[in-house]
Amino acid sequence: MEGKQSEYDFLSLTNNYSIKKNITRDEELQFSDKISKINKNGWKQKRIMLLTDKAIYNLKKSSLKRRIDYKTIIGMTLSALSNEFVIHCEEDDYDYHYSSARRKMIVEIISKNYEIVKEEELKLFEVNEKNLNNYVTTKKEKEKMKKFSKMPKEGQISVKDYLFGNRSKTEVSMSLQRKGGKRLSAFQNIPVQFNEFDIIKVIGRGSVGKIYLVMYHKDGKFYAMKSMRKDQILSEDITNNILVEKSILMDGQCEFILTMFFFFQTPERLYYITPFIKGGDLYHKLKTDIYFKEDAVRFYAAQIAISLQHIHDLGFIYRDLKPENILIDDDGYIKLCDFGSSVAVQGTERVDSFAGSPEYASPEMITFAGHTRMTDWWSFGILIYELLYGNTPFFNLDKNRMYDLINSGSISFPKFITIDEKAVNYKVSEDAKNLISKLLEKDPGTRLGRNGLKEIKKHPFFGGINFDDLMKKKIKPPFKPKVSSEINSCTNNFDEEYLNLEKSESPIGEWAKDSEFQAIFDKFNEPDDIDEFEVVEHQENDDDEDDD
Repeated sequence: MEGKQSEYDFLSLTNNYSIKKNITRDEELQFSDKISKINKNGWKQKRIMLLTDKAIYNLKKSSLKRRIDYKTIIGMTLSALSNEFVIHCEEDDYDYHYSSARRKMIVEIISKNYEIVKEEELKLFEVNEKNLNNYVTTKKEKEKMKKFSKMPKEGQISVKDYLFGNRSKTEVSMSLQRKGGKRLSAFQNIPVQFNEFDIIKVIGRGSVGKIYLVMYHKDGKFYAMKSMRKDQILSEDITNNILVEKSILMDGQCEFILTMFFFFQTPERLYYITPFIKGGDLYHKLKTDIYFKEDAVRFYAAQIAISLQHIHDLGFIYRDLKPENILIDDDGYIKLCDFGSSVAVQGTERVDSFAGSPEYASPEMITFAGHTRMTDWWSFGILIYELLYGNTPFFNLDKNRMYDLINSGSISFPKFITIDEKAVNYKVSEDAKNLISKLLEKDPGTRLGRNGLKEIKKHPFFGGINFDDLMKKKIKPPFKPKVSSEINSCTNNFDEEYLNLEKSESPIGEWAKDSEFQAIFDKFNEPDDIDEFEVVEHQENDDDEDDD
């Protein structure tokens, strides 16, 4: 087990003693993550899944519940409508039912190791059912008849087609071949404290606190510190959202999404320490430029689309897309940030809460009809319109009127734009207008983005951009911010509105310091805790025969 940590060891368990004692010395840990195990009653249970080159491990905290050797697997069934999957086992073993936003990654690692062990391709089935309970062979059924299996007889798909499509390799494949390749994630599992940082200036503001430019004593470097008040988190009932944000920031697998270096807490606040992105945000630049040319909008929008798809693939809805949450790095590329409004979802599950800024909210969100990931593609359309025209299409000072326009108003594409109080003739391509119109379909069922990023990329507006080159940062950015490492000028790209705010932190409500409330935040202490951020519908029963 000793050795370099795999970039897919998301819980940093490679050298964890309590984990190592469950795994034989000659096994290489290739993957770890929190996962939902689903028992025979459909109840979700908290587990950790470990994948080595020899077996699948199912752990409850640090206790081994089950080991599944790859050679005992006979196939896997996947839901086409959710993140559920079933691992089917041979005669002496029963099936396992899971759900994970990283299902594709899990399937790829299992299938790769299965093929090495059994010298044949893993049987993979896909069914058009959200819940896979009917495809799980239980322990009791196996005891009655060893050869009995509920693995489907139809619907077999190629592992290669499921994983790769038209690609010859995926990132997981290349990583496993590299062994010990560099992780994108910047997270460092080391304890830090508030007094190890000097607060320089306020550079932003969130819904439950401020964002500071800070200097870390140990390395003398600048970082951004997001401070979140515990009393506001509790009052607004957004503990789960903050946990989701932590999960996204720790993921580190998308180049255009902000990552986290450290996190810690005090009795009053939670803190996330992230890289300091010196270029400011798109909102600040848009205020200066009034509007962006189409090539620049295409460059930024393509990165944002990649980021949204990655968040969706992780099992979340972003719900707060706006120029203020799009940072510009030194190299001119973007970093999506602020995931405090994000929420975890399963498959086509609908969410009925309101989040984000009203100007960017979709019709289904403001009517509380229940929204899915499609709400992000609506906000994507609003953002593209704003970057092109300098304002959002349905904005009105009267919020109720604005909601009426979002629900039933038509989109206007101005022929003139006001610059320095003068109306200037302004032309936007028909491709851009068509993209916006399709993204701003009132009905999410007909909105562009139903099939995710692949559908967005095919639109003619993106015809002039090579997404592969974009991912490798081979495309010249339309703008590179002027940045400085000097303490007095490193915030030149940030809005004065924030820079003029007081650095001091206001006191929180004394009630939030009570031990009962402090205990709620215990789950933030360790990066490898197994508490799910999603709500568990039922308490598990350790006496259930299928709980192992």
